[in-house]
Amino acid sequence: MARETDPALIAVDWGTSSLRLYLVAADGSILETREGAEGVMNVPAGDFAGTLTRWLAGWPADALPILMCGMVGSRQGWREVPYLDCPVAPADLGRALAAVESGTGRGIWIMPGLRCRDDAGVPDVMRGEEAQLLGALAGPDAGTEMDCCLPGTHSKHVRISAGRILSFSSHMTGEVFALLTRQGIIGRLMPDGLVSPDAEAFAAGIRRSAAPGGLLHQIFGARTLPLMEELSPPAIGDYLSGILIGHELRATRWHGEVRVMAGSELVARYVRAFEALRIPARAMPADLSARGLWLIARQAGILA
Repeated sequence: MARETDPALIAVDWGTSSLRLYLVAADGSILETREGAEGVMNVPAGDFAGTLTRWLAGWPADALPILMCGMVGSRQGWREVPYLDCPVAPADLGRALAAVESGTGRGIWIMPGLRCRDDAGVPDVMRGEEAQLLGALAGPDAGTEMDCCLPGTHSKHVRISAGRILSFSSHMTGEVFALLTRQGIIGRLMPDGLVSPDAEAFAAGIRRSAAPGGLLHQIFGARTLPLMEELSPPAIGDYLSGILIGHELRATRWHGEVRVMAGSELVARYVRAFEALRIPARAMPADLSARGLWLIARQAGILA
């Protein structure tokens, strides 16, 4: 007889640049995790089946179902899966899973991404982050209203109510930071290699984001302050980060405590930014994607 702690599902979060696999038990607990840099854009010759097989080597129970989320379901991925329009509940996603023919005999499914429109009618999309949100819905906060922030290259601000993802907005904070510091003139003032975080410079950038003049003017200060020797070169990155994150967070109306979700040091940085803005926030566990995929597998009836 199968036990609740026996392997029941392989959950896969397959993004643009990275791949994470979770061996999940019947009760939703994570038994083992694997991750690497073979994201969708790094899969050799589109060999998704072969790549997945290599990563699964040595795991037990070859017949376990596999449920995937992320860019693996995009036009650049294994199979394009249409977006679902918000608001959506876990049951809606469970009914919209797309089966993949892998030739391995395994049952493999990909979860759709989400789509909504802002007040001006401009579309917004996400793929992968919805699994983290569903992971929150599988926990003790399932029936509550939640505001969620998912930091990253394209940060997401999400509103959840009555067990449904109502709406979200995307913010290109991480990508803009990377472009400014790697390709722009500001980056030429910054030292090469890793530097120690400068909490005061980050806080100064947050404060600067509230000042008149607008974002584009304030960014230029990350060049002029070092020129006037009023900001040290190692502090430029944190100062610029504070400006960008400050503008990002001020763009959304938050209701109560914000749940901050991500699997990186960005969580702590964003929690500090919320605190500086006097908005209550707390970090969520890093394994929410696996929990969310487990919830959808239960909804869809595909658990082993």
